[in-house]
Amino acid sequence: MDNLSFFTASQAKLRTSKAHCYVNNPYPCYRPPKENVKPPRIICAIRQAARTNAPSKHPIWRVAPRYHPITHSVLNNQRAMNSHRSRAIDAIIECLAAHVNIVTGKVHMSLAQISDACGLTTYNTAGKPCYSRTSRAINEHLEAIGAIFCDRIWDKTTGSYIPNMIWVTKLFFVLINYEYGKYLSAQKQQLSWENQKLRQAGEGPITLTEARRRAKAEHIRRAFTFRTQKLARSKQYRRARKLEAMDERQARGSILQDLVKIYRVEELGAMGYIELNRMITQRYHAMCKLASSTPRTG
Repeated sequence: MDNLSFFTASQAKLRTSKAHCYVNNPYPCYRPPKENVKPPRIICAIRQAARTNAPSKHPIWRVAPRYHPITHSVLNNQRAMNSHRSRAIDAIIECLAAHVNIVTGKVHMSLAQISDACGLTTYNTAGKPCYSRTSRAINEHLEAIGAIFCDRIWDKTTGSYIPNMIWVTKLFFVLINYEYGKYLSAQKQQLSWENQKLRQAGEGPITLTEARRRAKAEHIRRAFTFRTQKLARSKQYRRARKLEAMDERQARGSILQDLVKIYRVEELGAMGYIELNRMITQRYHAMCKLASSTPRTG
């Protein structure tokens, strides 16, 4: 083959490979958010097993029944797994293994954090993140065969689900080829240590069921607290944009009306003109600074 033919063949092969590569990151890998944190030895062992044993190549994918993640009904259709999905699943499983709680089996990462840590997050032209590649790998494969279980809690205030609670199951350790008995031994030992701390604090010991219940309650509490703070930030940002659109005199008058709603007339009188004017000026500049900043989407 002469040089021209070789060059033509190379270019054709390159165009073919680019045509098949339709994802943003064809080779995702898990990168710990905090490199300097040393996890327990059992977590290191589980993560090492997930990294070296290629969970996406396990034969159980071809024989295990698949279930719908919400209705839990049996799915008769077979879901194929291409090379891009396979590499994404391997990276996600390693991430789950690195952040699983030994006692409860709960993964202490949200879907967005998992997507970011594995390099699977994409962004649209407006800069808004998209986690569909991670959610499809979790819902259509890992949760469908029962390797993990996702708890979905509906938030009536916002009309959406709070971030899913992800729990690993026995099948998860089968996928990574890690001995489940070793995990149970570490789980029992860790629970005894936690019960010892509870006794020292004057509380009674807890069971695995109670530990999982507490983990679930804490997850829900944090999720609703975060959403409340996010709604408050959005409301304040909209208020700042309205004040920015006014002239300074009108905006300062609007701020004064807000202060009248917060403080009683006696308290405003006790402040005096100088202190009240200082407070209005401080709020006005703070609102102008907030209005000129980029709103947080996370």
